[in-house]
Amino acid sequence: MLSKFKNKPIYAGMFACLLSGNVHAQSETDFWQGFSNKREAGGFLALGASFSYGGGLLSDIDTRTNLVVSGNYYFENGLFIEVPGNANKFEPSWAMGYNLYNTDDWEFDLIYSSAHGPLEYRVHPKEGGDKDLTAYLGLRMSGEVGNYQFQAIFAPNADNSEYNDGLYASAWLARSWQYKNWHFYGSIGLQYRNSNMLDYYYGVPDSAVMLKPYDASGGVNTHLKVGFTKPLNDAWVLDGTVGITDYASSIDDSPYSQLAKTYNPNRSELGRHIALTLSYVF
Repeated sequence: MLSKFKNKPIYAGMFACLLSGNVHAQSETDFWQGFSNKREAGGFLALGASFSYGGGLLSDIDTRTNLVVSGNYYFENGLFIEVPGNANKFEPSWAMGYNLYNTDDWEFDLIYSSAHGPLEYRVHPKEGGDKDLTAYLGLRMSGEVGNYQFQAIFAPNADNSEYNDGLYASAWLARSWQYKNWHFYGSIGLQYRNSNMLDYYYGVPDSAVMLKPYDASGGVNTHLKVGFTKPLNDAWVLDGTVGITDYASSIDDSPYSQLAKTYNPNRSELGRHIALTLSYVF
């Protein structure tokens, strides 16, 4: 949920200046004011137990119980840390960063987060291995468009010690509804990773022994989510979520992915996640 600030929107202030004949002074003041406005300081911490069913191409489809830690904290100077839980309607990854600029309905953040998690392949003693996490430094824009919530991330610097020039971008559109003390939402998200990143995780080198060489191109994962949150009292919260992921074709076509499906019948090209979480909010 976006913070609401006391300053007027940038364009509203500019329009008022046009009427008064002092456009340069007022619009410049409104513009620089956006850098000094920060989110209200504070946050929360929630600890919960989750019962989930899910998996997909990268993990077995199974039923699991997990300990879930979620929360965020925003400092007065603009620094923040976020650890989203199952009920997050946008990016599912942790993030830390700095709140750069704000208007009444839009927030701009410099963030450090994860573009792709680690993977492990075991195909042959001389083939496969561990693939490290890819982190990124990027710009995040969050806002409201009518009754919809929007978030976009652009990260031209996304790589790790084993490859360079990775690029990550995403865009999410969500809609929320309130019925008494029930909060419902639905969202759709697109996550793009370029060829350097996907080839690091899913490409097969020319030196491969068991598999045919494969160069993975860049591609887009598509996510659909629906969920709810219901406070049970001042401290306990129940939330549920259902998510579906359609992987990029270059991930589906990777020999590693095909091999995983062949020898793991409970893998699927369509990822899915269903979870019910009971949390205590401190």
